Amino acid sequence: MFFLLKRVIKKDPFSILELMRCLSLPFLLPFLFLSINKVCAQKEHSMDHINCDTAHFHYTDYADSLSHFMQRMGNKKELKTNDIRLKTAFYLALSHYPELHQKKITLRLKSIPSTMQAQPDASFLFKRRVKRGYHIFVNDNPEPTGIDYRELSFNALVGWLGHELAHLIDYSSMKNRDLLSFVTAYVFDKREMRRTERQADRETIKRGLGVQLLDGAHFFHKSKKVSKKYRKKNKKYYLSEEEIIADINKNCD
Repeated sequence: MFFLLKRVIKKDPFSILELMRCLSLPFLLPFLFLSINKVCAQKEHSMDHINCDTAHFHYTDYADSLSHFMQRMGNKKELKTNDIRLKTAFYLALSHYPELHQKKITLRLKSIPSTMQAQPDASFLFKRRVKRGYHIFVNDNPEPTGIDYRELSFNALVGWLGHELAHLIDYSSMKNRDLLSFVTAYVFDKREMRRTERQADRETIKRGLGVQLLDGAHFFHKSKKVSKKYRKKNKKYYLSEEEIIADINKNCD
């Protein structure tokens, strides 16, 4: 064999590269197969113990739906971004919250210390509840958290936006005085923050976005870019993957 290789090299030095590729291919194939399996397993691992529908949302299925969504749910909505994928995910999540279809909601990109944040408009104290506006901020600066929302799958993006909309459901049920008391407690009482965030997770699951929420949680916990501070906060205040799965199963029809 070495004699043949020597002749090949002498005749055509470049042909040895092709020969090496052919000889190495059978050895590389098993490793390639294992790598593909590992990637797939990471994506599907979290779904193993769910006993009901685990359908995912794929952007390609909704890429042409934005104008339709805006006609149905766009009243009083102001999406201050050019990110069509984000806008589509917002409306897809909103479709699970019919009570919010006629609420004034603004979506905008902003540098914040979390991936997303929902809050009432600062003028809520001076307006009647039916006239109140709400904001959802999406972090466009990944430095504080290590998470870039653009790296989230479309499915996870819908789930996390669903979580923020669950907060708006909570806010919209409160009178102005109660909302002010809630905001104060959320800022200064860590137990209230934990209760609120976990409640929003559970509401998201009840609305049929549990698998989407789980997809986001799975991405978060597997990402090596997440800052230690943000990871610690998530573990303390939000449902774990196991708790999300348990709640999804609890809400199965």
